[in-house]
Amino acid sequence: MATMRWMAGLLMATGMLWAGSTSAAAAVDRDAWQADYAVLKAALQDDYAHLAWMASHGSGVDLPALDARAQRDLAEARNDAQATQALRSFLAGFHDGHLALLDRLDAGGTAPPPPAADPRALGPGAGCSALGVADEGRHDFSLPLETLPGYTPLNSEADPALRAGILALPEGRKVGVLRLHEFDALRYPGLCHALWPQLRHADSIDDMRALLVNGWVAVIAGSLRRFQQDGVDAVLVDVGDNPGGDDSGDTLSRLFTLRPVTSAALLVCQSAAGRPYLDEQFERLDDALRHHHPAATAHRLLAAERARFEASRRALSLPACDLSWVWQTQQAWNGGQCRRLVPAGTSGGPLPSPAVDTLDDFLIAHRLDWAQDFRHHWGAWRGPVYVLTNSNTASSAEMFAARMQDNHIARIIGTPSGGYGCGFMSAGPLRQLPHSHLRMRIPDCVRLRADGTDEVAGITPDLPLTPRAGEGTRARAQRLMETVAEDITRH
Repeated sequence: MATMRWMAGLLMATGMLWAGSTSAAAAVDRDAWQADYAVLKAALQDDYAHLAWMASHGSGVDLPALDARAQRDLAEARNDAQATQALRSFLAGFHDGHLALLDRLDAGGTAPPPPAADPRALGPGAGCSALGVADEGRHDFSLPLETLPGYTPLNSEADPALRAGILALPEGRKVGVLRLHEFDALRYPGLCHALWPQLRHADSIDDMRALLVNGWVAVIAGSLRRFQQDGVDAVLVDVGDNPGGDDSGDTLSRLFTLRPVTSAALLVCQSAAGRPYLDEQFERLDDALRHHHPAATAHRLLAAERARFEASRRALSLPACDLSWVWQTQQAWNGGQCRRLVPAGTSGGPLPSPAVDTLDDFLIAHRLDWAQDFRHHWGAWRGPVYVLTNSNTASSAEMFAARMQDNHIARIIGTPSGGYGCGFMSAGPLRQLPHSHLRMRIPDCVRLRADGTDEVAGITPDLPLTPRAGEGTRARAQRLMETVAEDITRH
């Protein structure tokens, strides 16, 4: 009898499990999730600036395989969590850190924001916070270079995160070490505190931020001039573990040379997502032409650039080519296939930098070439440069490494960068999937390398420094400096 009762209990439990699994499966609205997936793919075709690159042979991504796997995962999903993961895994397969699905927002109205505090009425601690200067409690750098024998730090009173020092090598050479943990002046709170006596007297919050950026660049340029004065043999710029920031990844490259620096050709997606940036830069160019009466040479250059932006704006209203081929095949990046991209000036602004030398001063004020704001710091260092990268070097840090490599200012050393490339030139509202209400974060821009490839492919070092089994970080740091010393000798 006990055995029969045990068997009856087992059958009942088995039936309950079977019924529960059936109920869970029925709770998944696969048609709705498939519809979400179709909307996601359509959004990528419309707005994802890197999609044609990802479908090219050079990307290392197999979009047809990713598509097939996502459809299989959705068909096999037993609950909403697994269906969500299927979509997230699909986007993860692009290996683009800017591309993601974000969680849904709670429904309901939002209260109006409280009035913002005026940072100028506060002390340096509260004032810098109100200005938007963030201290995330981390100053990530790739290798412990400061712990090597012969390292002497420079004065870091401006901000402990703006680290610089001189490393004396055993054979007598000296290397200036500059470490940047982010390409954003708002990530250096110590500098904000040091500059507070000047910042608090600015006319506006925008002027406060501009003064902070100018101060940040001045500190970096000051370290480079110190290296020049102290007769170091080369400068090593550490952007390992640097997650990026703003367009200073382009502008700072000019501090390391007196030669003209060419910014990257910038493209934006041929959709509504690309319009805000195109409109903004067109209006700046148009304002310069209409209200500042430039000289003949400047007028011709401005008019030509305005015409290019106007052509790109018109292209947004034209029927877009069909990008659905990306889910069926791979094609050559430079094969003339559909890309859905339009020109948008350069990564340094709407004007190409080398030509700006002939323009009037008003162009600087209107920030048509963003690097011009720091012209007095150009060439602060004029010797050999090495840029240290690793897999966590991303976004604006990759922009810096790419400009340094493409303009033959520096040799890249370390491991390949993270492959984030250009992210966002406009900050518009995120689109949502209709069923899950997951939000889509989709990059809208492309920066082209000197060879015409997409910067999202990542930066490949000239001097690879692959980690070795059993090698600690100090040993790898020492090997890094030995590699730099050998390369200085050869060149």
